[in-house]
Amino acid sequence: MNLSVQSSGGQSPASKGSVARYLLKIPFSVIVIFAVALGFLLGYLLPENTVLMMIAVSGTYFPKTIVTFATVIIFFLLAGATAKLITVHKEKAGVFFSTTFIVYVVLGLISLIWVMGFIAMFIKIPMFTGAGQEYTASLLLGSIGNSFKTIGMQPLLHVLFAALLVGWVTTRVKALSPISEGIMKASEKILGFFKWIMWYYPIMIGCLSIYVPMKFGAKGIVHYAQTFLWEVIVTTAWCVVLILATKLMTKRTWKQILSYFWTIYPIGFGTGGSYDTLAANIVSAEKELGLSKEVAEVSIVFGTVLNKNGATMAVMLCTVSVCSMLNIPLSLFDMMMLVLPIWILGLESPGVAGGAGFFMSPIIANILHVPDPALFVTSFLAMYSGVTPMIAVATNTTNDGLIGAWLEDRYAKSLLANLQS
Repeated sequence: MNLSVQSSGGQSPASKGSVARYLLKIPFSVIVIFAVALGFLLGYLLPENTVLMMIAVSGTYFPKTIVTFATVIIFFLLAGATAKLITVHKEKAGVFFSTTFIVYVVLGLISLIWVMGFIAMFIKIPMFTGAGQEYTASLLLGSIGNSFKTIGMQPLLHVLFAALLVGWVTTRVKALSPISEGIMKASEKILGFFKWIMWYYPIMIGCLSIYVPMKFGAKGIVHYAQTFLWEVIVTTAWCVVLILATKLMTKRTWKQILSYFWTIYPIGFGTGGSYDTLAANIVSAEKELGLSKEVAEVSIVFGTVLNKNGATMAVMLCTVSVCSMLNIPLSLFDMMMLVLPIWILGLESPGVAGGAGFFMSPIIANILHVPDPALFVTSFLAMYSGVTPMIAVATNTTNDGLIGAWLEDRYAKSLLANLQS
């Protein structure tokens, strides 16, 4: 008996390629969440399985490779972004560029103060570590100085300034324009690679998720869930404040603001990378939020490069969780020492999936003087994976448009006159 069911077009629903087409329709966020859940389940049920441990360790290879080539990646991304902005707008928008830059830099610091307030009020960690040690003002200043000395020795920070300088010089000096064009093309290729490699991201996340219960048991899963809850609370409250501020300080209507927010937040969450959300963000900022084309492009592009508020807040929360898992003493004083360095690191972290975890965790381990940096970084990457960076990106990308609305409405006459002259 022939039990096959034929469609009206004469082809079976189970025809070749139908399964693949169905899988491609599954939202990326659903696939990532499934990979995290599957990794946790396998690691918890088979904690001693050698093959599973090898699979878990394989998840660290790509992050380690990215860290190895971090300086090259960041150089071309930032130099390319700088060159493109100057090429498109030239001298017309110097005031707007500088204003936008300052706003994102200040907002980054405020977001870290915001998350520190949450940690101080709701997470039970001591004010100081070390019995009998006096925490004087001189010790505080000395610790801050040591933190900056540590971060100042990092090549990534040097590359940040070098990229901005090279992007500006090669674009402004006519004889160097071929170099500028080459840098922009290289930047586009790198972004294209990260967009292509997104197929591997759920696999990597699944492998890293296996590592958490295998190493830390049920405690690791609890810490992950707790960190996720913290991040949801902190970023949701942060977004609510920005939405209210946008409504009060701009001419945007509730319909415009909420329509933009609910369009871009799921896209940012689904892609997990600011650069992957860039095009859709510009279009939505113009269509839903009603920004002019000039302001939307500058605000979103600058935000994609500079605005990592959601990521830096998540990094601070992950630091608390990882130190707790590894029994590393951590105090509010130690967290205060991380605020300014992470603020600077947030300006240079690339907007790719999990980028903040890749680039910040080794430096955090250095500043905190953890006993086993390799274990700290691996645990951090496992904690800063899955839904954690996805929420961070959703927060970052929606903030970009809201800041654009504020810039346009507060400085409309002077800024748009410069841009459109």
